[in-house]
Amino acid sequence: MAQAETHVRGESAAQLLRRAYEQAYEAGWTDGLPIIPADRDTVLEFIAASGRDAEELIGVLPPRKGRATVEVLAINAVMAGCRPEYMPVIIAAVEGLLDPSYPLELMQVTTNPMTPFLLVNGPVRQKLDINYGTGCLGPGWRANATIGRAIRLILYNVGGALPGVYSKVAFGSPLRYSYICGENEEENPWTPFHVERGFQREQSTVTVFKASNFCNISGGEGVGPEEILRQIATNMPPMYGGGDGALLLLGVNHARSLYEAGLTKRDVQERLWQLARLPIDHFAETFSSTECAAGRGDVHSVWRAHSPDEMYVVVAGGPGPQNVYIGAGMPQTRVIRGL
Repeated sequence: MAQAETHVRGESAAQLLRRAYEQAYEAGWTDGLPIIPADRDTVLEFIAASGRDAEELIGVLPPRKGRATVEVLAINAVMAGCRPEYMPVIIAAVEGLLDPSYPLELMQVTTNPMTPFLLVNGPVRQKLDINYGTGCLGPGWRANATIGRAIRLILYNVGGALPGVYSKVAFGSPLRYSYICGENEEENPWTPFHVERGFQREQSTVTVFKASNFCNISGGEGVGPEEILRQIATNMPPMYGGGDGALLLLGVNHARSLYEAGLTKRDVQERLWQLARLPIDHFAETFSSTECAAGRGDVHSVWRAHSPDEMYVVVAGGPGPQNVYIGAGMPQTRVIRGL
């Protein structure tokens, strides 16, 4: 069925959108994907949804020292395809990125394709339809796709981390388009991640991790808790992350099996920390020396993190004997205000 066209100054809506995309791409405002034009009325709607003043400064983003005002964040959220009600999540995430202990400037300029990973907890997941179950790291959910993308556009347009300009990342990563999910609190037999970090269960939070690689871990169904954890640890050796901790998105099948076997989340962390290590002669001398100097190795072996505290465990995803390992650490958690 042919669609009716609306023409503005001789151009159809499709032509205007295409021209807006071309202009944004030429100006270096986009990640390469099409954008939604940020007209004044829409930006004002997003600012209103944030509950904050347009000129409020959330912070200054490295390396270009760009001023991340609420209005500037709103412009990038519009371009990313967000809905206005996503603004409080985006603002809270940027606040986490700006924590002095978070290595944002390093991440913006390094040759390593590290990137923020966002974990959302609390009632906001249902309110905004943030996926935490089946397919939570993949396509198909507007909130996941566009909130993560808005963060990337903000890092580009405000922080200035354009590839080949300030950002010197050698290969890049598809994870830099959008890297976000919620925790599956409904099927988590233990305490949700944000509650472990001192927040109330009814509060909505976003946690920003320094993250890099991604490894899906298949199998281990019906083999008992020790073999499940060995199967997971086999896929999270030291060479996968380069320090700073490990984030395990534990699938609901295995979470249930481990819980029913009597293991606490702390038991899981400690056993993974013990198992995720390899003999020191498995590694290049320069790597093992660096890891030992960082407190992640000794004369016998190299391990994945300084302590079990850096083996972060979150329940996510849908049914099936699957888990996801992410080289991630240095989490910063912020309350999502207004939601």
